[in-house]
Amino acid sequence: MKFLVKSFLNKLIWIVALLVVIAAGVFYVIQRQNGKVEQEYQFVIKCFSRQSQLVVADAGIETNAHKTFESKAMKDWPKWTESIQKVFVNRELNLEIPVKTEFKLELKDLSKSDVNIKDNTLTFKRPLTVNVDSQQVGNVVIKDTKSGVVDKAVDLVTSNKKSQEFLTQKSTDALEGTSKKIMSQKDKREKVAKYSEEALENILNLNSDEKITVKISESDLQFVNVDSKEK
Repeated sequence: MKFLVKSFLNKLIWIVALLVVIAAGVFYVIQRQNGKVEQEYQFVIKCFSRQSQLVVADAGIETNAHKTFESKAMKDWPKWTESIQKVFVNRELNLEIPVKTEFKLELKDLSKSDVNIKDNTLTFKRPLTVNVDSQQVGNVVIKDTKSGVVDKAVDLVTSNKKSQEFLTQKSTDALEGTSKKIMSQKDKREKVAKYSEEALENILNLNSDEKITVKISESDLQFVNVDSKEK
């Protein structure tokens, strides 16, 4: 009887010891994994904090904005613009403005609580702000109202630097309208999401052996028109 009890106790001790070893092993693996994940979070946030704003280069859009002035609206323009106004008596002044729209990701205020990392895949818990910025990238061109071609006579009057600067100043709302139009197009927003993934992966994986995949959908982005006067 004593032998059976002793044998049972030995087996029990062996089982308990085995369970302790297994538990210690599991605890070690979990702690090691948690430490690895914590390092990943710190690495990601550090990379983002260095960027502040990240231009999504491949998502840039080049287009033409348009602005029309009626003849009577030009009467309030400065005296030096009379040469322009004379050409447009009883006509409309139609401007074509070459524009490039850029998309910039706001990264500076992101913290660990804003992102999720699982299996080397990064996702965002809250919408990522995208600043939409449209800028003029060339000279304003005057278009004839009816034909849509360049009005050569007017081009001579308005091609000088001072005229160009004035017409640009008068056309800033066209830039705002361009940004607003692009922001309303689902295919453009999806394009920005796609290239945002690539842009973020590039900065995260530049000097890293362990690659991180970034997943962003259109709904993960909040587009802000930086050209808007309504702020």
